[in-house]
Amino acid sequence: MCLAVPSKIIEIKDHVATIDVFGARKEISLMLLPETPRVGDYVLIHAGFAIQTIVRESVESGEVMHESSIALSILDIAEEQCREQGCSAVNAIRVRIGKAAGVLPDSLLFAFDALKENTVAEKAQLLIDVVPVGGKCNYCKQEFDVDGEPYIFACPLCGSSDFVIERGREMDVEDMEMQ
Repeated sequence: MCLAVPSKIIEIKDHVATIDVFGARKEISLMLLPETPRVGDYVLIHAGFAIQTIVRESVESGEVMHESSIALSILDIAEEQCREQGCSAVNAIRVRIGKAAGVLPDSLLFAFDALKENTVAEKAQLLIDVVPVGGKCNYCKQEFDVDGEPYIFACPLCGSSDFVIERGREMDVEDMEMQ
């Protein structure tokens, strides 16, 4: 299961918005929102659709941190899975977070623990598997992983700038232990 990604709207045409996520731009649909957001607002994105608006002032003031939105998405997934499986509680949730996903694991743990109260995941432990940045060099044809660095500018094996990042941007709920 993928997590929703908070993104800033930089342009809106009809029911399509252009969003910016750490410099990457993408067009997404606004069709699922009850009200059209404004340029500058933040929205949660899932599968190419904006699914919730977050007021710009809340994000920029630090009132809402990026990891809080992700923790809320994790809790929404836990609630939905419990309901679908006929369970009453979640004991553990395992997520995969890529090193280049822009998520601080300690902040995510803090936000999750702060927000899980009075949910089916109230007693759950959040387990985070950090995925290193990795890819394949088009020049030397070798695959590589880069531990500790969220960004790379050259193949760590040959120094070429002709490479493709294939890992390290993940944000997935991998598994849940429910009862």
